[in-house]
Amino acid sequence: MRLPPPGIVRDELLPEDLLLVVRGGKLSLSDAHLERATTDSWERYRFSGVSVFGAPSDDLGALSQREPAIRRREVVRVARVGVLRLARFEVVPTFTNTAHFSVVMAEASPTVFGELRACFADARPNPGYERDR
Repeated sequence: MRLPPPGIVRDELLPEDLLLVVRGGKLSLSDAHLERATTDSWERYRFSGVSVFGAPSDDLGALSQREPAIRRREVVRVARVGVLRLARFEVVPTFTNTAHFSVVMAEASPTVFGELRACFADARPNPGYERDR
């Protein structure tokens, strides 16, 4: 598994119970969406990963207020760091936004995408949803 380059990784430890939200709502974990995201990640940074956001204290409303990428989604899908790690995905704090993380996978394939989808709960209403401002 190729990890993100050091220049985009933040030096912090993630609690296993941190709630992560995948942005994109209903289609965010479709094969087509994951293929685009992992291709973009590989072309830019040379690792296969998808962006997620952390919701400390499981506060999706607060996360939505802070992150437009979450706020504009009517539904969200969530998973815990520990669940992703048990399924052999790595979760890495990336970029300067302290709420942003990357879920890293060994390869970008339909099989791995299915394994990733299985880690996330079904789509649920986003308590912080607001139409684009």
